[in-house]
Amino acid sequence: MKLIATILLVLMTIVLITCGVLLWNRRKETGDYSRHIQALFSWVSALFTLIFIFRTWAETTTADSAFFDPEHTFVPLLMQMTFFLYPLEVINPVISRTKVYALLFSPLLLLVFIGMCAGIEYTPIHTYADLWAHLGEFNVWFRLFALIVMLLYCFSLFLVPYDWRRSSADRKFIMTYALGFCMIGILHFSIQLSHAYVLVLLHQVTWMAFFLGVAYYELKERLVVSSPKMVATPSESASPDSENDELWTRIIEIMESNNEWRNPDINLSTLSLQTFSNRTYVSESFKRHTGMTFNEYLAKLRIDYVAEELKQHPDTNIQELFIKAGYRHRSTAWRHFQKQKGISPTEYLESLK
Repeated sequence: MKLIATILLVLMTIVLITCGVLLWNRRKETGDYSRHIQALFSWVSALFTLIFIFRTWAETTTADSAFFDPEHTFVPLLMQMTFFLYPLEVINPVISRTKVYALLFSPLLLLVFIGMCAGIEYTPIHTYADLWAHLGEFNVWFRLFALIVMLLYCFSLFLVPYDWRRSSADRKFIMTYALGFCMIGILHFSIQLSHAYVLVLLHQVTWMAFFLGVAYYELKERLVVSSPKMVATPSESASPDSENDELWTRIIEIMESNNEWRNPDINLSTLSLQTFSNRTYVSESFKRHTGMTFNEYLAKLRIDYVAEELKQHPDTNIQELFIKAGYRHRSTAWRHFQKQKGISPTEYLESLK
C-alpha cells in the first residue's frame, strides 16, 4: 500500500505542478484572477503533497497517526478557504465579494485560531475505545465539531448566488466543481475517522482528477471573456404562424423579450417550467412553428447572431460574441458554428476580409 501511495503521490505532484505552470502561463487571457488563484493553489497543493511523500516513508501519515489530530483537523480548514477563491472569481456573485468572504471565512478563521493558538491540550486518540473513553473532554468534541464544520462548508458552494448574466462559467461547471469539492471533503472526513488506506488512495486520485478537470476547463473549454454584458436580441426568429398559438407566443416572449436564449443554462425543461407547460408540448411547438428541435432552434438563433455581428463588426472579439450569445464552452460554440455555417469561425472571419 505504501508503494502504491508513493507512486500516486509522485504522479499527483507532477500533475499539480504542471497544471499550475500551464494556468500561470495563460493567466492574462481571462480578464480576472481565476487562473492566478488556481495556479497558486496547484503549487501549494504540490508542496503539501511532497511533504506527504516524506511523511509516508516516515510512517507519520494520516493513515498512521492519531484520529483527527490537530494538524489534520485545523490546517485543512485553511486549505478549504482557498477552494472558494476560484469559483467566487468565476461566478462573480451578485452580492459583494467582501460580504461573501466575511460570511464564509470569518467563522473558519475563528475556529482555526481557537484550535491552534488557544493553548488547548489535545488528548491523542488512536482507537475507537480511546474516542469513547475521552468523548466528554472538550478537546475531543471540539475537534469533532471542527471536522463536522469543515464537512458542512464543503456543501456551501451550492448556496452561492449564481446569475448567468454575470458569470463567465456555466452552472453545470460550477456544480461539478462544488461536487468535486464535496467529495474531497467527505474523503478527508472519512480518513480522519477511519485511517483506511484505501480512502487515502481514493483521496489522492480524486485530488488529481479535480485539478486536471479545472485546468482542462480553463485552458480548453472556458470562453475567456469574463462578466459578459447582454445586448439587444436578434430581429429574426419569431414565426408568422405564432399569432393564434398561446404557447408559442409565450415561448417567443420568454426566449426573446427576456433574453433567455442567451442563458447558457436554458434547456427544454427549464423553458417548459417558465411557459407553465411540459416538455412534450413545448417540443412539439418548436417542431410545428420552426421545423426544428429546441436545441437546433437555439443553436441557430445564437450562431445567426454571432455571424451577423461579425459581418457588421469583423474586428469584434469572437469569444466575447459567443459568450453574449449564451455559450460558455469553446468546443460547443465552435461545433455549432461549423454545423450551421459549414465553416469554422476562423474561416468565416477570413471570408469577410
